Amino acid sequence: MNKIEAVVKDIQESDAVHVVTFCAKDEEFTMMALELPKKVKEGARVTLGIKPSFVLIAKEKSKDISLTNQISAFITNIDTGKLLVTVKLESEVGIFESLITKKSHDMMNLRQRQKVVVMMKASEISIIEVGDGA
Repeated sequence: MNKIEAVVKDIQESDAVHVVTFCAKDEEFTMMALELPKKVKEGARVTLGIKPSFVLIAKEKSKDISLTNQISAFITNIDTGKLLVTVKLESEVGIFESLITKKSHDMMNLRQRQKVVVMMKASEISIIEVGDGA
């Protein structure tokens, strides 16, 4: 599980759906959820989690896509298997791991030390721990 240490910046709610904005270093993340733990309030410190299979990789940021969670990173390691590839990435926010198909890896021609963009759907990010307020 990938982890991001963040602070809750904003919470919006409508029809039992929450859209939460977080700050982690100089990056902003958005998460959407049906339920939030009671301790999740503006200023709360949280640990966000995202599974490696939900971490997408692109060669550049895009405004023509519905993914708002986009952070620059460098590939630090590539572990190639027969069907799947595990890509380790380093960003200002922390270390990420992405699990992609070998076909995607080959199509993108990914290599170590390459600059890429890590992307995450707002619906795939979860709060795995809530700390105290800021």
